[in-house]
Amino acid sequence: MSSDPTKAARAAGEGRARRAGAARPVVALVSICAISSVLLGVANYVTAPIAAAREAERAQRTYAALMPEAASFEEVPCDVEGCTAALAATDASGAPVGYVIVAQSKGYGGEVPIAVAFDADGVAENVVAMENSETPGLGQRVSEESFIGQFRGRGAEPLQVSDIDTISGATISSKAALAAYNVAVEAYGEVR
Repeated sequence: MSSDPTKAARAAGEGRARRAGAARPVVALVSICAISSVLLGVANYVTAPIAAAREAERAQRTYAALMPEAASFEEVPCDVEGCTAALAATDASGAPVGYVIVAQSKGYGGEVPIAVAFDADGVAENVVAMENSETPGLGQRVSEESFIGQFRGRGAEPLQVSDIDTISGATISSKAALAAYNVAVEAYGEVR
């Protein structure tokens, strides 16, 4: 049995070529992923401030709709669990007109946030249920006027389930909105 050194060299070269050929797609995919990651990072870096500014604008519009007599809103510190924002509202002369409290509580599909505008006397003059991920047609009905309107005109005192009409089939969501209202009442008591 004789071995041909040319055949062996050719076979070794083909093996290296096959391994090199198999590595090319891997290198290409890793390069594409790295470039894509860098581009996504740059895009996020550029657009994040714009998105934050738009969110702040939307929040200011919500506060203004809740308390139209207010000319400005200033965030005040609040340590109540579930309170996501507490703002002192003032009129054009700088006189206090009330507070806007944004609070949330756990519902069936996630957090159920509400915004409550308390006037200077502690009466909930306006209440809005904010966007939530509750079940469409059931839990999301907490944002309907027939439900959320029950909180308007009430003093800044905690409510019980027996004080409101819950939504049939959406008791968890109804109780979450009630709990969020009670968080807002507690937060109002802390910041006023």
